Amino acid sequence: MPEVTAQRNYPTTKRSVARARTDCRDFLASCGLPEAHDFVDDMVLMVSELMTNAVTHGRVPSTSGRQVRMAIEKTGDVIRVEVRDTQSDTRPHLCEGNGNGQDTGGRGLVLVDALSDSWGVSPELMGKTVWVEKRLER
Repeated sequence: MPEVTAQRNYPTTKRSVARARTDCRDFLASCGLPEAHDFVDDMVLMVSELMTNAVTHGRVPSTSGRQVRMAIEKTGDVIRVEVRDTQSDTRPHLCEGNGNGQDTGGRGLVLVDALSDSWGVSPELMGKTVWVEKRLER
């Protein structure tokens, strides 16, 4: 059972990504982690990538009012972040790019994969939840 949990709904706008990064930093500070810590930087970067994907690709086209939910929890020495969106048709996947260095996107989950201990996607009745876990370094 989680020791500390926070959850918030965000509108599907780019500004929500910055708000989620701040909320992640605040949560980790409440867990006793200093802001200038590599673990915090890694978690904030992963939150940024998951939220960017959710507000960009995870909303139903031509709709407004749908929200993205981020939940973050600490259980023992593991931090877990979940980002839930309303788009069921698009499942995120690792994208290596075309190798010519001209790609301007598509590498977010490559970063998440490299920085996390584990990550995955859980289908929901409406939408999906993309989650990431990382163990605190001792």
